[in-house]
Amino acid sequence: MGQPRKNLDDLDTNGQKGDWAFLDNDKHIAVRYGETPFKGTVVLPLVGPAAWQWDGNKEAPTLNPSILVESVPNWNDGWHGWLREGKLVTA
Repeated sequence: MGQPRKNLDDLDTNGQKGDWAFLDNDKHIAVRYGETPFKGTVVLPLVGPAAWQWDGNKEAPTLNPSILVESVPNWNDGWHGWLREGKLVTA
């Protein structure tokens, strides 16, 4: 199971795959989907028209819909899956 981190810096410095951090007073969530800091992290909106649905749980969040990170050659491997009850689930 992933662990909540204090902020984006804590996520990049101390985070592991599956960890997350809420940003901007819970307006965004950063999710570490890969092994490499920064390159393996995606920031998702939790408010607004393009927002992910969040269940409100900060200790073990669930997001909908799935998360799709496109693969970019020489940058990241991409990833597709969900954050369910604080755990990454690969599609």
